Amino acid sequence: MLAVVLLAGCATSDDGGGAGGRVVYLSAPFEGRAGAYGRAIRDGAELALRHESSADRPRGLRLEPRDDTRGGRWSPVAVAENARAATSESAAVAYVGEFESAATSSSLPITNEARMLQVSPASTAVELVSPFPGSDDVPELVQPTGERTFGRVIPDDEVQAAAGAAWSRRLGARSAVVVSDGSRFGDAVADEFAEEAEGLGIPVDRAGRRVGAAEIARSNPDLVYFGGTPAAALPLLARVAETSKATIMGTDALLLDRGFLRRARSFESRVRLTAAAQDPSQLPPPEGPRFVHRYRAAYDHQPDSYAAYGYESMAVVLDSIERASDPVDRSTILDAFFDTRNRRSVLGTYSIDDLGDTTLNRLAGYRVRDGRPVFDAGLGAP
Repeated sequence: MLAVVLLAGCATSDDGGGAGGRVVYLSAPFEGRAGAYGRAIRDGAELALRHESSADRPRGLRLEPRDDTRGGRWSPVAVAENARAATSESAAVAYVGEFESAATSSSLPITNEARMLQVSPASTAVELVSPFPGSDDVPELVQPTGERTFGRVIPDDEVQAAAGAAWSRRLGARSAVVVSDGSRFGDAVADEFAEEAEGLGIPVDRAGRRVGAAEIARSNPDLVYFGGTPAAALPLLARVAETSKATIMGTDALLLDRGFLRRARSFESRVRLTAAAQDPSQLPPPEGPRFVHRYRAAYDHQPDSYAAYGYESMAVVLDSIERASDPVDRSTILDAFFDTRNRRSVLGTYSIDDLGDTTLNRLAGYRVRDGRPVFDAGLGAP
């Protein structure tokens, strides 16, 4: 039993380990509706492995990409298999993944038990780093050791909601109705949006979960903010568009669902959607445009929004390995990651805070045209 614990905490030289044979696992969806995003994350990470190098970094580190889908959707079985494969390989020193926050909730307990750094390019749920908003405690449901091993390079759901409130003010909203679908995610972003909007001087009606379009119309708001999933959004927002002139705002839960965008075409001109990931066109110079150029040269097409986050997830892992006091020991790599300060990257300059969150608050706002998202504005949280 002792040997197993020691193996989980440190990558050894067995089975190709050591400075010349280390492995970083990557788990993301390569098939199904989210497959394009997952493949972009993988391609970005592979590009980082080629370009984010220095003379001081030992050669021989490789990326091990794993698909986390079964039947076109992320699968708890596939995610667990990927995480266990990573933690049981002595040469593996870090794990990049997942795309979905729910998938991260499945892999993180496994990597946490093994004291392996896990960096997500896309999982934004607050509960991955905190049991509830505002808490500094470790969420032991997903990090059961009580020690933090997870971080991300993308802003969380609360930052996205706050950015939506700031955008609402820029759009000229003088009043807003806030609706949640009752999910944990929906309630979190609705509450944060309402709090930030009120702080910016926008009167907010915090509507109940079962509010109807007619009730919203009677409030006559300039803007309706929806927190929740596409399934709950479509019927309500279609009726809102029929019964009021309000701008309709939601999150990337709606933006990333192409089915929702297609079915919302009758009122798409009224829709504004926030995204935690920056649009490639807004990545800051000089690193951002250089990344876009390299990506196009390598893959012969434009990167999508998540490609840069896959790149930076891998890049910060490589940087953490380089700065670690023992570059084959998982614990020292973890320490180096949480010591990340003022890192210049393709996403902008950021630090990693005590919870594992990025301090970066560069986000994006989109319109919808012909059933497709069109970048409209760079956003930031107040």
